[in-house]
Amino acid sequence: MAGVGLLLIGQATPRHAAQFRRRQGIQLPVLADEQRVSYRAAGAKMANVSELFGPRSVSKGLVAGARSGRIQTRTIGNAAQLGGSLVIRPDGYITWSHMSDHAGDNASPEEILAAVTGSRRARTEGSSCPR
Repeated sequence: MAGVGLLLIGQATPRHAAQFRRRQGIQLPVLADEQRVSYRAAGAKMANVSELFGPRSVSKGLVAGARSGRIQTRTIGNAAQLGGSLVIRPDGYITWSHMSDHAGDNASPEEILAAVTGSRRARTEGSSCPR
């Protein structure tokens, strides 16, 4: 899609990020944020035990593993750190976000694509990404 960039940010060192990119065969930038500054700025929460190992998280993990044929390997960083997905314009304005409520709560690629193409109402109105 013209004018759209996609990147991942992980709570890792640059070396870990590069290894993840190679192992997963990802053809996009993977940035390292070992101190999790971007996670705090985005409002990502720290999960409690039920948000990590509760039925919703475990069932989603099992289904995802069965569909993809992949299993989660060693966690780098804080295992309780949840993530999210954001659509951010070049001027720093956040037009859409989905912040995880539990370990299995991830925006689907279709949701993200719809947010990028503007066919879905923004969940986050009027916020700006800290610089």
